Amino acid sequence: MEERAAGASAGQASARVPCTPPAASQLYEIAVLDTTAEDGRARWHTIGWGVDHIHAQSLAESYVTRPMCPYEEARIRHNGRLVAVHRRPA
Repeated sequence: MEERAAGASAGQASARVPCTPPAASQLYEIAVLDTTAEDGRARWHTIGWGVDHIHAQSLAESYVTRPMCPYEEARIRHNGRLVAVHRRPA
C-alpha cells in the first residue's frame, strides 16, 4: 500500500511513500523480563519493535525506568543477535 506524499499532485511525477512497516529484518525486537507470574517464574516477552537502534534503545530504557511497574530487564535483538541489555536501576 502506498500513500501520496504531501504536496504531490496528480499531474506531478510519482511522489509516493510506503505505508507498510519496514521488513522485519530491519526492525529491532524488544523483549522484557516479566517477574510477576503467579507461579513466581520469570518469563521473557516480546513487548515491541524499534524502527532503528536509537528508537529501540529509548523504548527499552523506558520499560525499565518507568515509575509504575518497571521491568527487571529489557533486551534488544536485531536479526536474532543480542545488541543491548537494559536493567532496572538499583
